[in-house]
Amino acid sequence: MAETGISRRNFLAGTAGAALASTALARPALAAPIELVHWSWLQASDGEVWEKVIKSFNEAHKSQGVQIRLELVPEEQYRTKILASAASGSAPDFGWGTAGKDAALAKDGITVPLDDLAKKVGLDLTDFSANSIKASKYPKIGPELQMIPIDLMSLQPLINLDHVKAAGLDPTKFPTDEATLMEWAAKLTQRSGDKVTRSGILMTGTGLQPSVTWGIVSDQMGFARASDDLKTACVNPDAGKAAMQWVVDLFDKHKVSTREVTDRYAAFGRGEGSIFWTGPWTLNGYKAQGLNFTAFTFPQIGKNKHTYFEMGGMQLYKQKDTSRYEATMAAVKWLSDNSLVWTTEGRGASPRKSILDKPEYKTSGIDWSLRRAFVEGLPDATVGEVPVPGGPDFTIYTNTGFLARTLEGVWVGQKTKDEALEEIRTQWQQDLDDA
Repeated sequence: MAETGISRRNFLAGTAGAALASTALARPALAAPIELVHWSWLQASDGEVWEKVIKSFNEAHKSQGVQIRLELVPEEQYRTKILASAASGSAPDFGWGTAGKDAALAKDGITVPLDDLAKKVGLDLTDFSANSIKASKYPKIGPELQMIPIDLMSLQPLINLDHVKAAGLDPTKFPTDEATLMEWAAKLTQRSGDKVTRSGILMTGTGLQPSVTWGIVSDQMGFARASDDLKTACVNPDAGKAAMQWVVDLFDKHKVSTREVTDRYAAFGRGEGSIFWTGPWTLNGYKAQGLNFTAFTFPQIGKNKHTYFEMGGMQLYKQKDTSRYEATMAAVKWLSDNSLVWTTEGRGASPRKSILDKPEYKTSGIDWSLRRAFVEGLPDATVGEVPVPGGPDFTIYTNTGFLARTLEGVWVGQKTKDEALEEIRTQWQQDLDDA
């Protein structure tokens, strides 16, 4: 059974608005005005903020002869459409990418290396965190930069403060380890007989939530999807199996979660779950909804205090007219330089030191009390993508991908942990061998 309900990109339309910096870019010399085509999959609350960023760019450059035309493309169609448009010579100038997922596009020359272009337009790459620059490259393909980082995201737990109060728990001392997490989950869970009516830890029966939970917990327990040299799949398989059991135990042993939840976002918003690990893209929507909640950093369940990492950024796509590259890169530089609003009101934390150091970084946008865990928890956000062409097979944040489909049998009791892990190891090893 695949997870149903809205995707995170369509989650809870919220309100957004803030003034953006309006300094125009130093536009490269061009013979005529240019319209840059930008594809985005962002919708709802984060899409609204991004649209404001693009409008701000266009306002700042209306007399400069350069504008951005924003076109929305559904996320599930994005890769297919990029491939088709590149094959026909009509690819957009630039678009959103997720670090580590697009090695195949880089390998096939569909994305454009950005090192020289960044230097040409004066984008200071030393202002970016080392981790974000590293995540923007594909070592199996080459040393070139394939993306300009825009935001850094992690999964951290949200918690319903009304539930905390009703359970008599201390809202200043959130769980930091497995024992405390399970203690809180038990006290927050509500049941009718054997049926869980409110989950202490919000999960779904299949799909993304158990998959990403397994990915985080397995890494915390010492499992690695691939070795550091990207040659060996499934390092420390016993930890991988132990993490599968940990997820199953949430339903069957501890009984703090129910498999009956299908739409995780809506369920948390309706108060059907107390602790829900998710990303910063949900904050605007829940705040607009009036939910009484906050966030804390992911507890240490295993030997490592790790959580999921995701980075969004801008990719340039191959053009017949290569003279467009410099104008596009100059626009991307402006978007990066002026990304304070995006990383305080849209989603994620900034990868740029100069923006993080701004006094208004903690006072702008969404309340710092809600954003804080997603910023301060970034050093522990290490469970990212495996940067090889077959990378999507390794993705733990997946609803219907290879990993979610394979693990589904474990969650519903139709496949053993050993069977699932062997299927995973076989596919992942082939992906590494083919890289």
